[in-house]
Amino acid sequence: MNQDERDRLDALLRVESVSALPQHAADMVTAAELVADEIRRAGGSADVHHDTARPLVVGDVEASTGAGAPRVIVYGHYDVQPVGDPALWTTPAFEPVVRDGNLYARGASDDKGNLFMLLVAVQRLATAGVLPVNVTFLVDGEEEVSGDSALDWVRDAAPDAAAALIFDIAMAGPGRPVICSGLRGLVYRRVTVTTAPGDAHSGLFGGAALNAAHALVRILDAIRPHSGRLDPRLYAGAIAATPDEVAAWADLPPGGEVLADAGLVPADGDAADAFYRRTLTEPSLDVHGIACGEPDAVKTNLPSRAEATLSVRLAPGQDPGVIGPLLDDLIRAAAPTGADVTIDRLSDALPARLDPRTPVLAAARKAIADSTGWPCVPVGVGGSIPVVAAFSARGIPTVLSGFALPDDAIHAPDEHLREEHLAIGTRAAMAILTALGDA
Repeated sequence: MNQDERDRLDALLRVESVSALPQHAADMVTAAELVADEIRRAGGSADVHHDTARPLVVGDVEASTGAGAPRVIVYGHYDVQPVGDPALWTTPAFEPVVRDGNLYARGASDDKGNLFMLLVAVQRLATAGVLPVNVTFLVDGEEEVSGDSALDWVRDAAPDAAAALIFDIAMAGPGRPVICSGLRGLVYRRVTVTTAPGDAHSGLFGGAALNAAHALVRILDAIRPHSGRLDPRLYAGAIAATPDEVAAWADLPPGGEVLADAGLVPADGDAADAFYRRTLTEPSLDVHGIACGEPDAVKTNLPSRAEATLSVRLAPGQDPGVIGPLLDDLIRAAAPTGADVTIDRLSDALPARLDPRTPVLAAARKAIADSTGWPCVPVGVGGSIPVVAAFSARGIPTVLSGFALPDDAIHAPDEHLREEHLAIGTRAAMAILTALGDA
């Protein structure tokens, strides 16, 4: 990217558009307006919709080639994850800085940096008078909180389109871009355990009274994976990986290497060898947060209340409407007698299958390979992007790629993006849009 483009990206990165925290409501509006300005910079029109839970940006840029050009819906999101403990960041999260060839900032990789590649690609093609497709932009302000506004728009208001284009996943490794052949879905829950009206003194009642922390731990231990396997009921509906998908894993970095590069250790003795099977084509269950008592205080009480957030990533073929109730039943069955359990549904998302042999995905894959000089392989993705299933329901084939790397620390302190990938990804986006004009 040239300096002006980089300056505008940095301006967007400086906006604290954290969708999960109400105190950033004004920042959400600021970020949405900056994105709308970028669409207008391409010669298009853009509106910021304020009748949704968080601002939704919708805009259009007409093809340079005139009537009859196919339409491509470009999706991304400007909202970001909370910073967490600022002390864990080397430099402030919303002050973009380049170190050792990496651009550091919250949202640098997920998803402002990747979104900006798409915006700049459209701007460059339109300015040069060679944009071969009509582009409709849909830029989400609540992807990180599993909001429904973008899904509702796709269902109710999206125009018919030849394709959707999203940059919001990581490459398999340096020099290894991918095109997504499938996404996992999501069942996300908050579990609250109450064992008494209030806390009690552990010296008087410890060992005799039910402790909410113990009850929660018992529940979590019952439902967590054991030796990499969940309760058999949580595999209902899962579709096995195709031979092509399994063959593609051989071209990817070994699972142990991927874990080590991310600073992680295997969950068990088989986890490294089973990395791609477990993360791409099987359900998984993880606990995300636990809260009870007052761990920062010197206080020897029996907690009366404990809560945890957890999710199941759904394999292709699974239905949150089936797996969600099964998970809830397992949680309740594991609760000890006397524990009151409340389960809150935070969000659900359908998995998606994307056939890389379809003309749209095949054209995009070739465009990425030709423009980067790197082979592009089709692989499943372990994460969840609910809008992909919404596009599939409309019959719109989705090109899902991106130029992050697995060790970019998304959702973590010191999130970053390789600076050179901004130029490479923009070039790839231009090639994809050009190829979709001919597909």
